Amino acid sequence: MVDDELKNRTRWAINYVCQMDKLTNESLSGLLKINTSNISQYRAKRIRPSAEFMKVFCNHFDFSEAWFLSGQGEPFRGARKMYEEICGPTEPGVVCEAMDSYGSDTQKINIEEAIGKAYKVLNAGTSLSVALYMNIQQFATALETGQALQLCQEQISDLQKQINELKQQVNHLNTSLVIAKKQRDE
Repeated sequence: MVDDELKNRTRWAINYVCQMDKLTNESLSGLLKINTSNISQYRAKRIRPSAEFMKVFCNHFDFSEAWFLSGQGEPFRGARKMYEEICGPTEPGVVCEAMDSYGSDTQKINIEEAIGKAYKVLNAGTSLSVALYMNIQQFATALETGQALQLCQEQISDLQKQINELKQQVNHLNTSLVIAKKQRDE
């Protein structure tokens, strides 16, 4: 069901831009630098669009990634006026956060509650489940990358300390050599 909805949105989006900009599958694939056969298969709803395609398409044609991925909101600004059938529910209003800012050290996270809610959303089998799953994957990758970066920075710092110590030893040896030469020359 989720895949069918995503395939329908993909087909609609491709048909829309091809009709509005008078594009063929070939010219669209050239613009997006994506294989023409993929465009044809997306239009025929034979395969699920890749994340790369969705991102490139949305960036190039100013489509909403949230709409493309989850069906929420409009495919592009102002679309609801003429294409209400393809628009999803309006995005909910602003949520007032009772918590500190996201960067705050005092931010408290209720892990059990968060895991429970994530489990509920992931188990729902909706487009929001896919969106949450993709976000979790991206955050996990970012966290792993950040930890690897921190380890590299610590190793660089340790190496810099060793270099500084070696420089001091070289300076000391050079000074000793100069003193020895002066004493020998006297």
